[in-house]
Amino acid sequence: MSKITRDEFARQFARFIGKYDRFLISGHIRPDGDSIGACFSLGHALVQMGKEVLIITDGDAKRYVELMDPLPMFPEDRPVKDAQRLFATGRNYAFVILDCSEPERTGRAAQAIMYAEASITIDHHITSKEAADFNYAEPQISSASELLYWLYKLCAVPISRSMGKALFMGLVYDTGGLRHSSTTADSFQMAADLKRKGVDTTYLTNKLLHTKKLAEMKALSAAISASRLYKGVTPEGEEIQILISYLSLGDMNRGGFTGSECDGVVSLLNEIEEAETSVFMRELSNGTIRVNMRSKHVLDVARVAALFGGGGHVRAAGCTLTVSASAAKAQLLEAMSHQLSALEGIPGEIQNAGNHEGSEAGDASI
Repeated sequence: MSKITRDEFARQFARFIGKYDRFLISGHIRPDGDSIGACFSLGHALVQMGKEVLIITDGDAKRYVELMDPLPMFPEDRPVKDAQRLFATGRNYAFVILDCSEPERTGRAAQAIMYAEASITIDHHITSKEAADFNYAEPQISSASELLYWLYKLCAVPISRSMGKALFMGLVYDTGGLRHSSTTADSFQMAADLKRKGVDTTYLTNKLLHTKKLAEMKALSAAISASRLYKGVTPEGEEIQILISYLSLGDMNRGGFTGSECDGVVSLLNEIEEAETSVFMRELSNGTIRVNMRSKHVLDVARVAALFGGGGHVRAAGCTLTVSASAAKAQLLEAMSHQLSALEGIPGEIQNAGNHEGSEAGDASI
């Protein structure tokens, strides 16, 4: 939680963007709809102020970038130390990190914090840190894009249609279509305002949440087949079930889909009625497991992720483990058990589905 109020930071933010003429803007590694939405909204805001902007990403962002009005992108084949040479109007620039507060979580942009004249982070994750010259986080707000929307209002920055498209994408992505518990009356007010500005909210919502490639549906099918259920009992005596699924590189190769096509799997797994909490693990490389978690009402998955160097929100978080799949599952269940009075494996309709024989992840039968 930031030590200053939103109004105080808005004044700081206005001074920051007024002082510099060139900006390198980054979100977190493996960018999602909110990360890209926040970056493009600020990019378009700065361009309309006469500033020069470069957006830098690390990970496949094509799905989201294609929905945005174009901005200059930092070349994928250039190191960030070359940024000073890529601005047409001068060498010095400010570095902005959105939807993230740790430079190392930006991936290839991380070193920009050393090369830039100044840096600022704007985030909404409960695990935010203070690593830049200026830092602000509101963990209670739905998305980085919503936070930027209200900052624009406080700073009297006109919201163009290009900015509105980006802001709405970030909002609808991180709220799951304005339905997650982080959605507030202010979120609906923002959506209504952007609708009035001419943003095609129907198109963006359908493209983001209700349009899947065949390969993405194959990934979901494989993840469901590999799922296992575990029974937990809360300290209040309420029974819940935790769903865990794991896909190795071998599973993905055989299924005909890639890791990037698994990005939306965990949210869909958590739509399974029996699952209070869903955990989706996939192999990034031999011995490295990416973990994404979602919960509905009970478990604080941000606390779980933080134990393994990750972060996120109470109901949506992630981390990366450098262990075998079976060890990852055991460690995650152990971490969750500290929030519950009891936790044990149980049989269920999908308990015995899936076959990981011959998987490339070592001990993959979890």
